[in-house]
Order: sequence, then structure tokens, then C-alpha cells
Amino acid sequence: MADPADKELVRLRNAVAELSSLNEISSAINSSMSVEKISSIIVDKCLKHTNAAQGVIFLLDDKEVTEGPDQFTTFVRRMYDSREDIPFHMHMSLAGFMIKNKQLLIINSPQEKHPLVGLNFEKLGINSVLATPLLAQNGLIGVLALFNKRDQSGFSSTDKRFLGIVGTQCAQVVEGARLYAQERKLIALHDELEIARNIQRQFLPKMAQIPDCNACFGINLPAKEIGGDFFDIVPCNEDEIFISIGDVVGKGVPAALLMANTQAVLRSQLRQGQPADFSVLAGSLNHLVCEFTSPGQFITGLFGAFNRKSREFKFISAGHPMPVVAHNGKIQSHTFESDIVFGVMPDIQFHEHTLGLPQNSTMLLFTDGVSEAENEKGEQFGEQKVGELLLEFSNLSSKEICDGFVRRIAEFSGNAPQSDDVTVVVAKSL
Repeated sequence: MADPADKELVRLRNAVAELSSLNEISSAINSSMSVEKISSIIVDKCLKHTNAAQGVIFLLDDKEVTEGPDQFTTFVRRMYDSREDIPFHMHMSLAGFMIKNKQLLIINSPQEKHPLVGLNFEKLGINSVLATPLLAQNGLIGVLALFNKRDQSGFSSTDKRFLGIVGTQCAQVVEGARLYAQERKLIALHDELEIARNIQRQFLPKMAQIPDCNACFGINLPAKEIGGDFFDIVPCNEDEIFISIGDVVGKGVPAALLMANTQAVLRSQLRQGQPADFSVLAGSLNHLVCEFTSPGQFITGLFGAFNRKSREFKFISAGHPMPVVAHNGKIQSHTFESDIVFGVMPDIQFHEHTLGLPQNSTMLLFTDGVSEAENEKGEQFGEQKVGELLLEFSNLSSKEICDGFVRRIAEFSGNAPQSDDVTVVVAKSL
């Protein structure tokens, strides 16, 4: 018969060993490590303490879990495995058990009935299993499992308690590491977007360098970090100003790249001298957009030259809102029709229009982010309001009119989020 003192000594030694292992794990891991590194340390320490042959941590990806009485759907991502021969369907079976039960699992008699239905342990080379759920604040994030205890008696109640403690303590660290990794990715993405935004700004005209801001001015307010709207104001000579405005479908980096390419094409044509026929330039631009963009990408655009001497604006429009002109307290009517957007049909014919701008008239170009701006009730600003506002501001300078539009749209929208880029360009015939 064993001496009670000897039993107590063994118990104390086991308790010290357990505390030592837990302390080693706690000291060795932190949330700034990669999830893979944390998983490796945890599994290695658990194998050493329990004398198991194999171990694995796998995580349930992105909460893609659907619980049901007889089925579940999840994506398993194996983070660390002490050996590579633990089959994937073993992970899936353990995931199903943990999702449904969220409790420790111990199997030391694989020949007997066990809850991991459909698995032939003998065929898989598994004689014992000890697994614990990884439960973080938001629920189950994964499973820590050990296989094949080298002691023929199998995993003990002491092993079960130890793994339960490890799972409880380490789940928070693993989840913290996942969040930390996501945060680092977001920071890197933010840095990349800021670079893209700065590049995009370089493509927009520097309004401070426009000789006469009273005669022509523009403003662009992207809905996100980077947007798809663009405009340009380029004095060609003493009398003529090249003006362009456009809206690339979508937002974000893809729209910004297409916007930048469009701006580059238009400016390259200006460096070679103002095109004699804007319809030809529009056709060339359309061919490029059709050729180098994916299906579904297109641009609405309007560009042309404002001649301050002849008081005419010669332009083409590709699916873009037509200019609005205020003169003598009225909105000037016209019958121009826009052609199809850039990027849909490669062989479309574009038509050049000539818009007369009487002395003391004001022309407004805008993107649909202006007319379709919404308030908290879902009501749109509307094209009628655009015309009314232009009449109200028509005696102001071009810059003041642009500022006024931005201010009024913000007042109209209230706390509703900006859903689209807002761009306005104003030219005055003095």
C-alpha cells in the first residue's frame, strides 16, 4: 500500500510542474507575436508537459460558423501542427464538436463509442485525444488538441485540467495576436492609401496657381480617402481655358487609377497643343478606356475649351451632366444631348457642341455627387436645387460659388454620410 506521504509528495511535484509549465507559457507568449509563433510555443509546451506525441492549434476563420442541431459550416485554418500527418477531416470533426459543446474532450478508448462520429481512430493511427476549446470574449475562436499520449494509460484528469487552463489563458492572447495582426495590416493599408491620395492630388489642378480665380475655379471632395471624380483647368493662352470634369464608376484605388490615367491622357494632348477637334480626342480616350479596363468600368466625362474673347465653350459630353448657365436671373436653356459614357463601346462617334456664354453669365459643371447628395431622410439635393443655387450665387466670384455649393450641400446632408465624390467647376464670362 502506497504511503500517504509519498502520494502527497507526488501530488505536490505534479502541481509544481503544472505551475512551472503554465508560467513558461505565460512568459513566452504575448499578443505582439504572430499567431503562428504563439501557437508553436503553446503546442510545444503542452506536448512536453503531458508527454503527448502530437498537437495542433487550429482557428475558425472570421466567425464563419453556422450552428445547427445536426450540421455546421466552418473554415478551418491550421496555425501550428507538431506533425503534418493529422488529417484535415479530424480537425473538422473536432470543430463540429467544439462548436456544439464548447467543452473539453478526452478520449482514451478509441475502440469504444466516441462523439467524433465517422472517424476510424485505428486507421488514422490515433489512440488518444485531448482537446479544449479556445474561448475568447466573442466566443469560440478555435481548438487546442493533443494526440497519442505516450503513457499507455492515456490522458489523465490532471492533463485535462492543465489543458483547460492553457486554453482559457491562451485564447485571449491568440485573439489579441489576431487583432494585432489585423491592426498592422490596416495601418499599412492606410499608409498606402495616403500615398495614393497624395499622388491623386497631384493630378488635380493647383487652384492657387490659376491666374484668375474669379474667372474659373474648381473644387473636389472625395467621399473616401481617394475618389473617382476629377477635374482640370488649364489656361491654354490669353483667351482660352481648357476645362474637364469626370466621374469614374466606383470608388477607391481602382477608380483613382483610372481617373489618373484619364487625366494623363488629356494633359498629354494639351502639351502637344490644343486639339483641333474635341470629338477626335474623345474617341481616342474612349478607345483607351475600352482597351485597358475591365468590363463594368466606365467614365462619365465632359471637356472642352472656354474662349473668354468669343464667349463660347466648345465641348463634348460622354454621359455627363450638361453645363448649367445662369444669365440675367434665369437658367439658360439648351437642347444638347450627351453621348455614351467612355469605356462601353470602342467605336462610338462623339459630337462637339458650342455653348454661348453671354457677358456676365456663369457656367457650372458638376458631377452627380452634387445633384444626388442625400440627407438623413434619403432625399436628394436634385438638379433643380443646383440651378436655383447657381442663380443665388451668380454675382459672386467663381471661387466663392464653389465654396458656396460645398457649404450648402453639407448643410443639406446634415449627419448623413457623404455617399459620392462632390466636384464642381465654375467659369464666368466677364
